Amino acid sequence: MKTSLKIAAAAAAALVSTSSAFAAGFMLTEQSAGALGRAYAGVGVDGTDLSGVYYNPATMTLHPGTQIQAGFVAVGLDLAFEGEKDGMVVSENGQYNTQAIPHGYISHQLNDSMWIGLAMTVPFGMGTEYDDNWAYANRGISAEVLTFDFNPNVAWKVSEKLSIGAGMSIQYAAADLKMKQGLGGLSVDGEVDADSIAWGFNLGLMWTPLENLRFGLSYRSRINHNAEGDFTIDNLRQGNMAITGPYLDAALSGNSMLASMWGRHDATATISTPAWVMATAAWDVNDLLSLYATFRWTDWSSFETLDIKSSGLTVLGGKTTVENHWQDTYLFSVGADLRFTNWWTFRAGIGYETSPVDDPSYRTAIIPDADRWWFAIGSSFKAMDNLQIDVSAAMLHGTGERDLYTTEGGNVKAGRFEDLDAYLFGVQLVYKF
Repeated sequence: MKTSLKIAAAAAAALVSTSSAFAAGFMLTEQSAGALGRAYAGVGVDGTDLSGVYYNPATMTLHPGTQIQAGFVAVGLDLAFEGEKDGMVVSENGQYNTQAIPHGYISHQLNDSMWIGLAMTVPFGMGTEYDDNWAYANRGISAEVLTFDFNPNVAWKVSEKLSIGAGMSIQYAAADLKMKQGLGGLSVDGEVDADSIAWGFNLGLMWTPLENLRFGLSYRSRINHNAEGDFTIDNLRQGNMAITGPYLDAALSGNSMLASMWGRHDATATISTPAWVMATAAWDVNDLLSLYATFRWTDWSSFETLDIKSSGLTVLGGKTTVENHWQDTYLFSVGADLRFTNWWTFRAGIGYETSPVDDPSYRTAIIPDADRWWFAIGSSFKAMDNLQIDVSAAMLHGTGERDLYTTEGGNVKAGRFEDLDAYLFGVQLVYKF
């Protein structure tokens, strides 16, 4: 049961995070359907949409007057696993229903030097689902996570070459995560259901040494969540057969540890999102071509341990600690815009992002992270002088080490994720008043 609780606690970390299928660790990068088309190269300092309100608030000074933006990025997963257990081939896929990640922005110019803005985003999210009785359900069955971030910002144009910005994030997170754990010839389901509200801050700077050359530097702080909810142990099984009625009563009366944890209990988890730093560049080469680049560092090594406390954990002193042993991650991307006409812009980009999983024995099925390549294309269309439509598509392809280990009978390799891919499609509107 201790192993089961550790998996549950690790899953609870997703209250403020996301699946590797979207970005390294748990973080969603997809806060702009337009910037998706160049793999988020130069995001913010590109000045082509309002997503800089989230990525770098100083870039609001690129947008005169009052503007609004709304859109989404739809994400489909392919998490194909191949392994072996008891001499039998195990094939499973944790792909979840396609999910839409919405975003919305407002930017308003107060005067010649001051701007205010609001970012409404889903910076963390997860959706993975396996069969309840798949061979390695002890490494995860399902995860569904939702977050919402309300982020007011302000920007000051210090001079024609320098702008600075700052904001505060109020973040809500909720998660429901499920896993199976064996007890000799028996098994149970463990489920975490909890939510939290917490806050953090963000800072940004933009330097424009030349009229057609811009550099950005931004920072988002760690957000500490004290999540509260339930931890539930139920569904006692022998093999795939449920144990119910008097047989269940007999099993509980004969196992004091199981009986003390059975049912639903209050639970809390103290968890944090990582801080990140992003550097961006934009070069408008001429009327036809612009080139972009992004580098982002994310402090996933701060996610070293996680404590989960519950009234149902009395046999473990009321809490258990999860060892994560993650490492910092890095995103590199480059891209370009080609403005073929005054109403049509084509864009493309490529990126590479590293995984936080340093030791594969800590990888779970509901968070099957790996290094990944980004391949993206997109376009912008001006329907009217004050209305822009952006569409983009991208593929994220997992690469490198992708093994899954089981805790049954020791730390033994169970198999490998043959595919860890995501397919993204985004649409958004940008309107200028």
